[in-house]
Amino acid sequence: MPDTVPGAGPTGATPSGASPSGASPSGAPPSGLFSPANLVRYRLALTAVTLAALGWYLYSRPRLDLASLDLHWGKLAFAGLCVPVLLFLRAAKWRIILKGPAPDITLMQSLRSYLGASALALVTPGRVGEFSRGLYLTQPAVQGWRGAGLVVLDNWLDTLAVLAWACPGWLACLGWGGLALGPALFLALAPIPLWLRLVSKVASRLPRRWGLRDWAGNCLAVARGVPAGNLIGGGVLSLAAYGLEWLQFWFLLGFLVPVAMDPFRMAGLMALVSLANSFQVTLAGLGIREGMAMLLLGTQGVESEPAVMAAFFQTVLVLILPAVLGLGIKPVPWHRRS
Repeated sequence: MPDTVPGAGPTGATPSGASPSGASPSGAPPSGLFSPANLVRYRLALTAVTLAALGWYLYSRPRLDLASLDLHWGKLAFAGLCVPVLLFLRAAKWRIILKGPAPDITLMQSLRSYLGASALALVTPGRVGEFSRGLYLTQPAVQGWRGAGLVVLDNWLDTLAVLAWACPGWLACLGWGGLALGPALFLALAPIPLWLRLVSKVASRLPRRWGLRDWAGNCLAVARGVPAGNLIGGGVLSLAAYGLEWLQFWFLLGFLVPVAMDPFRMAGLMALVSLANSFQVTLAGLGIREGMAMLLLGTQGVESEPAVMAAFFQTVLVLILPAVLGLGIKPVPWHRRS
């Protein structure tokens, strides 16, 4: 979800003449803030804080009276089965984007990159840790800041997909005028190559201090090198992934209470929830997603408690679970970076 500042640190692409990957002249791995060992420690510490916050959230909220609900365990099972398919779609979309500058990228490499960065994305404001995906790749063309530029494209495609799915939500909340708003925003953001050219012109005017212009140039250059066909393919996979995510929520809500709402209308409303929580202003996005789901689904007759719990369950499945899996993935060693 556009559930989108570089988090990769100064270990990515370097200006001409600089030592590759920030390595010392002797070739020994540096001991800077963003060394692989420190990055692993950051992820573990921040994830522990997040899980503690998650435990506090569960402890402090009113207890769910399961006896008052009509539970359907089969739908919970279907919601769980959506998880591996969602991970496959996300990894496949990321691979399509990476294949522009790195044609030899494999699906397993893209999955490791996606999961490894998810652990840091979950615990950083605005999910900026997601921009560290390049630290988990061995191909020089997509490492470091160059990989961060491709994450921008990945999130951009997600935003377009959510806007497309939000159209039924606009219609449900604002009528036909709202339905026109969704396509208008989509069409405004859809010409990605044009926007990248405009941003590149702005970036060329940035000051050279701290290598800011070079870093921005590396990000945008690799992003502009992704073929249009790859962007279209990635956009189709993003649409499919979000469609499956909304179907998963429909299963989770149906696990708690009977659901009479049309799945497409629910998809539209949950897309609006994702747009509202795009920048994750709270730790792991806790509270915002649940509150927005309660507010919007309440307009369709869904009671607040099932809406909140279904949104929370989905946060666990699509955000927290991949992040925990990502803790077992280590960044690429320094000697394999360039």
